[in-house]
Amino acid sequence: MATEAMKHANFAHPTHGNYDSPDAVLNDDRLTDSEKQTILEEWSASLKQIMTNEPKAPQVEATSRSLDEAAARLAAGKT
Repeated sequence: MATEAMKHANFAHPTHGNYDSPDAVLNDDRLTDSEKQTILEEWSASLKQIMTNEPKAPQVEATSRSLDEAAARLAAGKT
């Protein structure tokens, strides 16, 4: 079950690579703020799809909250 929970806490972006947390996206110096925002939005959208299909999927809600917090920090310029 831990493996199942962890798969939702990671995100593989087709262009920019793999991220193990929203903070990893924010800390990726290779990315512009716009790219970071796009990745966070795409990750969030993928989690919303998972929650639709598997409402009790482990870690999804916690990861979703972390994504929201990271997006807010990025928007506020606090990265």
